[in-house]
Amino acid sequence: MKITYTFFMAIAAVILVSFTSTQLGKRDGTEPGYTGSPGDSLKNCTVCHGGRATFIPDWITSNVPATGYVPGQRYSFKATNTEIGGTRFGFLISPQAIDGTLLGTLLVTDTTTTKLVGNEKYVTYKAAGTEGVDSFSWVFDWVAPADTVNEVIFYGAFNSNFEGHKDGDETTLSTLRLYKQGFTGLTENAKILSLAVYPNPASNIITLQTAHAFAPLQVNVMSQEGKLVLTLTNPTDNKIEVSSLTAGIYFIQAQQADGKTYSGKFVKF
Repeated sequence: MKITYTFFMAIAAVILVSFTSTQLGKRDGTEPGYTGSPGDSLKNCTVCHGGRATFIPDWITSNVPATGYVPGQRYSFKATNTEIGGTRFGFLISPQAIDGTLLGTLLVTDTTTTKLVGNEKYVTYKAAGTEGVDSFSWVFDWVAPADTVNEVIFYGAFNSNFEGHKDGDETTLSTLRLYKQGFTGLTENAKILSLAVYPNPASNIITLQTAHAFAPLQVNVMSQEGKLVLTLTNPTDNKIEVSSLTAGIYFIQAQQADGKTYSGKFVKF
């Protein structure tokens, strides 16, 4: 009888440890394929954690100069996950082409907090690199791809939570777009990032349009003072309901799945 009791107590302890480990978000990294990139079928942390993903720029930074990267050159990167009140943080980043092909080579520089997964196509966190207060940052390196590649997009998905419980998890997507040094298409790409809004002025519904195929993943509407007043994910037919907004001037940022960010403005009357 004592042996049976001891056995069941041991099993219960294993289950408790396993459950606690999962609840506290102490997983050793994220599975590959969830950066929110087109190559990952737009899948991100929400697949497991639920909720909706929010796009925030500049969570991925690097020392690549404004003039562009040099093929074969090694560069340093930093990924920062910020959530006021958050205590557990994670991330998954991959430099990809639109079809999901890995571009360049990822290198781990901090083996305590980061590792490579998915045949070294993705860099993610380790269990020792999850705990923080309000934010956590990770670093890694990247060797730029061959001369035939003119641009690279770093796709990143970030998740944060509070005291390790999934309730209230926040998922954020961020991208970093880099060009090869001397790439003549850089100026041309900059020209197509304007966003047309019509009707303008508008009272009820506006439609977003660009000179090229356009399917925004997320649209943020901000007031003239810079306050975020409206956020939409995958708007149907690129149409946005604005009747609830007060009269004034508003700015729009539309993030497309390929990493491009379009901007425009409109007047609400």
